[in-house]
Amino acid sequence: MLKPITLEVDEAIADNFNNATIEHRHKIQAIVSSLLYYVNQPDSLENIVKEIRQEAFANGLTSEILQALLNDE
Repeated sequence: MLKPITLEVDEAIADNFNNATIEHRHKIQAIVSSLLYYVNQPDSLENIVKEIRQEAFANGLTSEILQALLNDE
């Protein structure tokens, strides 16, 4: 079950997210969900980041796509 939350981010980041395709939004939401899940897990930050990268890649979010989203391309 999904439950909405509100996050405060820089205005440019919010604009980039709001202007992203629905497919890219879903991928970003998956990454954020993973990050928030792992925040309370007893693991090192390095392992958390590694797992999130792997999950993002498995969901099709490449570093090029992420960079394009951050650059508002």
